[in-house]
Amino acid sequence: MATSAADTPRQVMQVREQLHETFHGVIDDSDIAHFRGGNYEQRFLSRALAALAVRRVAQCTVAEAAQFVTDGIADQGLDAIAPLPESGQALLVQAKWSDKGTATFDVDAAKTMVDGLNRIDNELYDQFNQRAGALALEARPFIVNSKATLVIALMGTVKPSPPAVEVLENALGEFNKYGARLSIEVLYAADFHDQVHADLRPEPIRLDVRLDDWYQQKGPLEAYQGTVSAESVAEWYETHGSGLFEQNLRAPLGPTVTNAEIGQTLTSDPTKFWHLNNGVTMICDSLTARHDSAKSPQSRPTTLTVTGASIVNGAQTVRAVARAMHDDGEAAANATLSIKVINTQEDRKFGVQVSQAANRQNAIEQRDHIALEPVHQAIKANLRAELRKQYVIKRGEPVAAPETGCSLDELALALACLYPDAAQAARAASSTENLWEQGSTGSHTLLFKREPSPQKVWRSVLTLRAARSAVYKVGGNGREKQNSREAATAEHGGFLVTHLVFHHLGATSIDDPDFDWHSEVLEKVPALVPELVRRLTHLVVARYGPRPQIRTAFQTEKTCRELAEHVLGDLADGVAVPAPPKKERKQRRRNTVPLLVDRRAIKDGAPLRYVAQGEPERDAMEGWLAEDERRRQATWVNHRTKSILWAYDEQQYSPSGLVSKMWADAEWDDRPVANQGTTRWFLADGPSLWGLAQGFHNEEEEEGEDEE
Repeated sequence: MATSAADTPRQVMQVREQLHETFHGVIDDSDIAHFRGGNYEQRFLSRALAALAVRRVAQCTVAEAAQFVTDGIADQGLDAIAPLPESGQALLVQAKWSDKGTATFDVDAAKTMVDGLNRIDNELYDQFNQRAGALALEARPFIVNSKATLVIALMGTVKPSPPAVEVLENALGEFNKYGARLSIEVLYAADFHDQVHADLRPEPIRLDVRLDDWYQQKGPLEAYQGTVSAESVAEWYETHGSGLFEQNLRAPLGPTVTNAEIGQTLTSDPTKFWHLNNGVTMICDSLTARHDSAKSPQSRPTTLTVTGASIVNGAQTVRAVARAMHDDGEAAANATLSIKVINTQEDRKFGVQVSQAANRQNAIEQRDHIALEPVHQAIKANLRAELRKQYVIKRGEPVAAPETGCSLDELALALACLYPDAAQAARAASSTENLWEQGSTGSHTLLFKREPSPQKVWRSVLTLRAARSAVYKVGGNGREKQNSREAATAEHGGFLVTHLVFHHLGATSIDDPDFDWHSEVLEKVPALVPELVRRLTHLVVARYGPRPQIRTAFQTEKTCRELAEHVLGDLADGVAVPAPPKKERKQRRRNTVPLLVDRRAIKDGAPLRYVAQGEPERDAMEGWLAEDERRRQATWVNHRTKSILWAYDEQQYSPSGLVSKMWADAEWDDRPVANQGTTRWFLADGPSLWGLAQGFHNEEEEEGEDEE
């Protein structure tokens, strides 16, 4: 009988997902491939668990562990036999899988395991299946003359039964008469959960850092400072990418005006780069120094071999150096930069202190400090382990494709809308910076006080996306003509609308794995949102006067609480939707880019992405864009005429001017003469530049009404 999701503990679910991802196609399953559904699943999981047990005890690779699996007909109670010449021992494994995490090891299992051991000792290899017999032959010398371990792998928490322990102890007595050769190790669900998370963590980075003009800092912690070549730094980045910044507050922010200037210095005047740049700070878990001179080491260069390396200050510099070396390596190779290397001796707490202190002089936002909170590391690990989704925490990291994951910003907004108190939606509407406030009443503290389950994370994000898409259409940005007051409600009240969606359709069931979230919530959002916008518009006008300041209403906590209570009550009581107000004549609107610059609606350096409009444009552009992903990437600059910094060449353009250039470079023969570039450049997880400007247009229209 299949086990429902509600019956499967999270720990077991995550181990199961990783067993499939790690060992599917690696373990030989040819003899069970004809089984279907649960019959195949249970057999595969038993084999994969045995392989994971070998991997954990022997610290071997996935491929090596898979080769030791013997599970099947005539395995004689041994699901894996692992002869390990390098460590001089053999592992004999029996694995017990349970979907509910309740696997046990009883006396029959113990007898079967000991019987398999005796068959190997008696050289009865022909009584095993072919794979097991061959491995048993290799393992016997270790069992007889060296060391062997009986490994009991349980997807459960209960110790082997006393009768089973007695059987095992009797076997130990027999085999250890002339020396302690045989031992027993029991692995439980927690051990496997720990192992799959360890496997997901990146390998520590090992680097050789060649220092000139160096000195060793005196003090309790080993530290060096010196000069390193730009060429070496670029090689680190090319090899390890963003993994170099694992313990930094943020990843490189991509194309920005500042980073472009760093690159220009490297290629145009590299000999002055050391003087104009602050350099980088690197921490590591351990290091060893190899000096070029024994008598006077500081007179010659030295090479530091560092393990667990992470650059905690200077990420933008490293990225700019790598880009410059790619574009003009001959010139940039002449540059050097300062570097500080600190050996933290695996003191993670001190490593965080160094990262925070080293970045205090930069424009670090409160959101960047939040990225190091343990709750977000836990969300990232569990979301990846359980649902195979990415969680992008640090500002500047590449945003995950919508179907593959979400960002910290997106999750915080989703949880703010999901929160029982509508005040959180008001705070988000006032400024998303409010989401990072800490303290007893701070939004971040309230929203992440308890780690949300991976299911809650993903369902809340999907609902936020669906609601925002529907709100976007109601606001007129989806080309649907709407009354300006309703458009203003959609623009400024979108978070409250999302809050109402959650609490009308299924907030209390978000953690229920058997609740059909797709049909009961997501499919109902497009029809529900226009109704909610109309209800809210009617209430705001009726309660706060004929010419209300709609934006202010949705940024006020008390008002949002009152509106949410009233709308949810009307929905519960079946009160009819009020008739929409009549359409109003639109005023002449300002140009998009100057409006956004005047309002400072977008921060300098905010990432943008190009999205083709219509099938002909997509067909013409996609191949050219796919050749280099930088072609569809840019960042915003608060400049009235050239507001787009293109990632491909790091030059500034107007939105329409850049689109025209891209069309020409892609050799689109049938391209239009003109274009509306602001409809093609989108904020990450947000609207187009044109769509963002419409909110300000609606606001100005409302303000114009109040002046009449």
